Amino acid sequence: MGPILGHLGGTLMVLFVALLALRCAKRLALVFWPAVPARPAAPRWAPGPGALALAAFGVLALQFFAAFFCWLDLGQTGGLAAFWQHFIQRFTTAGDSPHYLLLARQGYVAGGEAAKYIVFYPLYPLAVRLAHTLLSPLSVSWEAAALAVSWLCWGGAGAAMLALAGQDLPKGQAAFAVALMALYPFGFFALGVFTESLFLLLCLLCMFFARRQRWLPAGVFGALAALCRNQGLVLLLPLLYLWLRARRQKKQGPASLALALPLLGWCGYLALNARLFGNAFAFMEFQSAPPWYQSVKWISENLAQHWQMALEYPGLAPFLYHAQLVLYFAAMALLLWGLWKQCPTHWLIWGGAYLGMCYLAGWLISGGRYVFGCIPLFLIGASLPRPARWLLAAVSAFFLWKMGVYYMQGQAIM
Repeated sequence: MGPILGHLGGTLMVLFVALLALRCAKRLALVFWPAVPARPAAPRWAPGPGALALAAFGVLALQFFAAFFCWLDLGQTGGLAAFWQHFIQRFTTAGDSPHYLLLARQGYVAGGEAAKYIVFYPLYPLAVRLAHTLLSPLSVSWEAAALAVSWLCWGGAGAAMLALAGQDLPKGQAAFAVALMALYPFGFFALGVFTESLFLLLCLLCMFFARRQRWLPAGVFGALAALCRNQGLVLLLPLLYLWLRARRQKKQGPASLALALPLLGWCGYLALNARLFGNAFAFMEFQSAPPWYQSVKWISENLAQHWQMALEYPGLAPFLYHAQLVLYFAAMALLLWGLWKQCPTHWLIWGGAYLGMCYLAGWLISGGRYVFGCIPLFLIGASLPRPARWLLAAVSAFFLWKMGVYYMQGQAIM
């Protein structure tokens, strides 16, 4: 069964890329040989300050309510005080959270056991350190500073998602895109000491400004995203496509040079590696060693491995290996539907490249968390016919509860 799923998954990605390449060639042909001059596309809906604030508080409230509900589902007692104690313990000590806190406190080192933490990109620990410095008059802990960064960015991501979705979707569907992002089955990571909320916010702002053909802020936010996670480099592809399309409206200009900033941001991370270890790609050596065993393998091989690992470790299968398989094929189904229904091409480039980059990672154990950053899936999901998108929301809510219960239990979701 594993090889069958692997070959099917790899074939679907190849098919998607081939069809998308044909579509891009057709669209870009109109750029260089336009029949008529094109007018800039006006936003479908521009949310006001009230709607943006509602989106920000809404995503925070939904995730906190979900976490509390999952905690109650474990049969816990003690009210809000007991929940809060459990929440802080779980969301600041699980998975990679202690590593980010260590980097925020002490920075990177070139020797010893802590040298391996170079695999974690520097922007989130730097943001935590800055927050701790600013909040030092209040004597806040490092954990509190990190949670403040994550919560503020998660609220900002809700508002930014509404603004971005409003560029291409009407009001109701734009709001639905925000809801789908908040209901993502592994969305609880946005509340913890992880990079998810910061990365989401930066990617959303990058594409919001690119969609409005404001290349300088788009490049700056893209560079910051590339300093937050390696998937930030994916932004180069939809940015390039939008820039080429802008030629029809004569909206390129000198500020277009800023579109190279995401690459320069990633080069900043390479420079950090070179300074510490004398090798710009030292992080790859650490990634391939214990405890991560990360390498680059074709998607088919990785999907087959997920199936095999589920057989070998059935206790981890529901929330790691089976979840990663289901997410991949669900994401591919949405991307192919979006291609068929003529969803915006930059969504498809962004989503396909991001999904592919996630599933090219061998020995993947954080696929559920990584796919959270595949923002086009929420935009495409909001574009589904009404019954289908409500069904998607219901299924997402169910699995948010299911995975949330697992996480609050202390299961190895990372």
